[in-house]
Amino acid sequence: MAHIWVVVCLPPDAIDDVQTALTRALAPFEMYEQPAERSMWDTWRIRGGGEGAGFYVRPGYEDDPRLIHDTPNYRGEVLPTNRGECAGGPKALLDLTRKTLAWCDVLTLDGWWVEDSGVCWHKDEDENTSYEDEPDCPVPPRGNQNYLATLPEDTVLVRVYCHG
Repeated sequence: MAHIWVVVCLPPDAIDDVQTALTRALAPFEMYEQPAERSMWDTWRIRGGGEGAGFYVRPGYEDDPRLIHDTPNYRGEVLPTNRGECAGGPKALLDLTRKTLAWCDVLTLDGWWVEDSGVCWHKDEDENTSYEDEPDCPVPPRGNQNYLATLPEDTVLVRVYCHG
């Protein structure tokens, strides 16, 4: 089984119900429920702010209620968030320059799961999608960090840990 970290990109209105928005965004990649081409995870949770794997918060926003923090682990424990770090929030609150996100997977706003290598799957792909019909991945290899940098400031970014 693999342990996969992904930054999930969500529209601005997702901040009102992050858990539901994540469930919808991640659903097309659930293991055992989808075509093998898209089987990425069997469990997931919001994680990163309590172990240094999340985002740094821009100065002055450390107490902003829109910041997203870790959810409980399988034992029901929540790691305390390191001061100045979080698991996500609106991009405007996050300092993407202080930590490299180049190596992480990204789930784009339009449903592409993109690995750092450039290997990608779209939420609508299945075993019947022909090579000719397959849309081009919008993020080039080693382009995940640049993709995140170009997103609008109100895009919600969430660090998610998947078991798959």
